[in-house]
Amino acid sequence: AGHWLVSVAEFAPVLIFIGWLGYITLREKRRNRAAGEGPSETGR
Repeated sequence: AGHWLVSVAEFAPVLIFIGWLGYITLREKRRNRAAGEGPSETGR
């Protein structure tokens, strides 16, 4: 009954990382759209 827990434990970090990348990408797109579609300027 616990063998699927091992699979989840192995793939959870990958899924979390992919989800985090998607979240960051969407956040940057929203930020750029609000700023007027310009390239993102870091340091301001």
